[in-house]
Amino acid sequence: MASRIEADDSKAHWDENLRYSCISSTGEIDHDWDFTIVCNSKHFVVTVSPGPLPEDLTTPLLAQYSKAFAEDDDEKIQDVQDEILDLVFSVGWQKFRAVAPPILGDRRSTKNLYSDLNPETFYFRLVVTKGHAKIVQKDLPPPQLNSFRLNVKDSTQDLPRYSSRDITVTSKLMGSGYIAKVLVQGLDMCCKISTAQSFKAVQREYDCLRQIMISENAAFIPAPKLRGLVVDDDGVVLGILEEFIANEGRLSDVVKNDAGVSEERREKWVKQIRKAVALLHEIDVVWGDGKAENVLVGSGSDDCFLVDFGGSYTDGWVDRTLMETRSGDD
Repeated sequence: MASRIEADDSKAHWDENLRYSCISSTGEIDHDWDFTIVCNSKHFVVTVSPGPLPEDLTTPLLAQYSKAFAEDDDEKIQDVQDEILDLVFSVGWQKFRAVAPPILGDRRSTKNLYSDLNPETFYFRLVVTKGHAKIVQKDLPPPQLNSFRLNVKDSTQDLPRYSSRDITVTSKLMGSGYIAKVLVQGLDMCCKISTAQSFKAVQREYDCLRQIMISENAAFIPAPKLRGLVVDDDGVVLGILEEFIANEGRLSDVVKNDAGVSEERREKWVKQIRKAVALLHEIDVVWGDGKAENVLVGSGSDDCFLVDFGGSYTDGWVDRTLMETRSGDD
C-alpha cells in the first residue's frame, strides 16, 4: 500500500513538472509511426506500431491517425496524436523520468548551439502484448553525419568562424528551419543553420548577403550584415551568423496592430523598400520573397530592413511563376 502511494506521489510530481511537445511524426499507413518528442529538454523517438490484434489499443488509434493524414485533416491529426501521446506517457512515464527528470527552477536557462543541434536522444518502442501496453527502450542507431554543409566562397572577406560549442542560444526565432537569436562573444546575432528543411534557403541567403557585403552598395542596403560562419568540430560550415536587428516587429504586424500608423510613415517605408530593392538589383541580387512579413521595422530608427533572402514565393505577394525573379520583387 505504501509503495503504491509513493508511486502515485512520484507520478503526480512528474505530471506537475512535465514539459513536452511532439515536434514531428513520420510513418506509413498501417505501419509503424515514429514520434519525435521533446521532453524536459531531452529528445525521445517513440515507435508506435499497430497491435497484433484488431482490438489492441494502438491499432484503432494508428488507423485514425493514418486516415486523418490521408484526408489532410489537421484538427483530427492533432486530436489523435494527443491520444497516442497520452497512452505513451501513461505507460512510459517511469522510464522517461529516469532519463529526463523534471527541470526545476528557471526553465529559460540557455544552452550552447552544439547541444541544441545535437540533443541527447533516447529511442523507445510502445509494445502491446495481450492488450497491455508498455514502453521498451531501444538501442541507439549509428550516428549520422550532417550532409547539409554550406558551399562557402573563398573570397568571403575572411569571415570569422565560430564553433557551435562557443555560441549561446538565447531564443528561437520564427521561420522555417533552424533560426535563433544567439550570443557570440557578448554580441547578439541571428543564427541560421543548414538543415534538410532549410538547406537551399540558407545557401541562398548566404550567397545574397555575401554579394551585398562585397558590393559598393553594402553601406546603403538595409539588410542584415554577415557576421560569421558556424562550424562543427571538424570545421564543416553548418550555417551563418547575421547582424541581429533590434526591431518593433515585422512590418505586417506593425501596420496591423497599430491602426494609427500615419500616411507619412507608410510612404516613408514604401520609399525605403523600393530604394533597397533597386539597390539590390543593381548588384544582381534578387530579394526572392518580397512581402511585408519579410520587412522589420527597426527599434528607435523606425526604418525598414529587408530580411529573409531564402527565396520562395507567397500567394498574394509573389506569384509562383515569378519566384526569385526581379519581376517578383517589384
